[in-house]
Amino acid sequence: MRRRSRLIRDLRRPKQMTFIELFFDLVYVFVLFRLSESLDERLTWVGAFEQLIMLMAAWWLWAYTNLLTDSLDSRTIWLQLLVLGSMYGALLFSTAIPEAFEQRGLLFALSYISINLARSCSLAIALRHDELGVRPLRAAFWFAVSAGPWLAGALFEGDARLVLWGVAIMIDYVSALSGWPTPGLGRTKPHELNLASGHFAERYRQFVIIALGATVALTGSTLHDSDFSPHRGAAFTFSFLISAGLFWVYFHRVREKLGPLFSGAPDPQIRTREAGLAHLVMVAGIVAASASVQLVIAEPREPCPAPWVALFVAGPALFLTGHALLARQLRGVAIPRLIGAAVLIAVAPALVGQSALFVNGITLLVLACVVGWDLRYAGIRPGEQALPLRF
Repeated sequence: MRRRSRLIRDLRRPKQMTFIELFFDLVYVFVLFRLSESLDERLTWVGAFEQLIMLMAAWWLWAYTNLLTDSLDSRTIWLQLLVLGSMYGALLFSTAIPEAFEQRGLLFALSYISINLARSCSLAIALRHDELGVRPLRAAFWFAVSAGPWLAGALFEGDARLVLWGVAIMIDYVSALSGWPTPGLGRTKPHELNLASGHFAERYRQFVIIALGATVALTGSTLHDSDFSPHRGAAFTFSFLISAGLFWVYFHRVREKLGPLFSGAPDPQIRTREAGLAHLVMVAGIVAASASVQLVIAEPREPCPAPWVALFVAGPALFLTGHALLARQLRGVAIPRLIGAAVLIAVAPALVGQSALFVNGITLLVLACVVGWDLRYAGIRPGEQALPLRF
């Protein structure tokens, strides 16, 4: 039997998070801010598709780094340097987000490609004597395949860039979800992932905290940049309560049940993929909620056109849907969230033309009903101790 590389995480030991992982997450405060800012400037169907591609690219950079720190030992200096390099690349990548479909397309594509190829190739070299070294080789092959449409899209403008980058991001996602099937190397097997499921779940929770923290910070900064009025004060309050509601939906009671579901699944690899996609949907909801904060606080009495209503509703609706997917095996949890998302979608047409503050209030009301159901279902009364949040 070959001796395992020191970079490989020993699953028999405790799987605490390390400070380098938390430090890496900080760059995503800026990434999510740039995404929400860019979404506000492009409230059209084409603009929404552009933001989706950029969000999927940003999420994949984080998710793949998370896969590395989960399966490898992030206490080693070598892996910490690799994470720092990924962080630098992610920060450079984020600076191109607002103009990625304009003059900064090449910077966006090159930084994304460089991060993925550099770390996969580095890992393949470092793990060349270990069976886990085949996994980054497969990933590097598919990142090289997707690099073609990424670079080609950067050289074109308009619809051509949109189509080419859409193809590129689909290659990255479909190949990963399929286990990176590679000629001569096959596809990744479950044991090659070396997953520490509890650690993986906690990393997702930390990212949700980071994302919600970015929304709270944006709520405060938007009010600071606007002249204060009672309507803006109300919009500020509603926006904060929506962020608090999203926090409650994710963390109250349910998080204690998701750990066993995540680690005790018959096929942890499938559960990991499901969790990744569910969190992508929730992060999309947080980005939409962040974008709506800037609109409602800046113009609380402005009549909402259809794109504004769609944005206001999309935030909580996507988050509720993503969380329902994550907790789909917990019927008492998933169904109220799906009902809440369906109600938001159903009432959206009637909200067109209403003030931004009113629309924001309706989304808050629906979210409060879901939170109220959680309280009732859990049987916890005000003043009683909720389940502890373990980090």
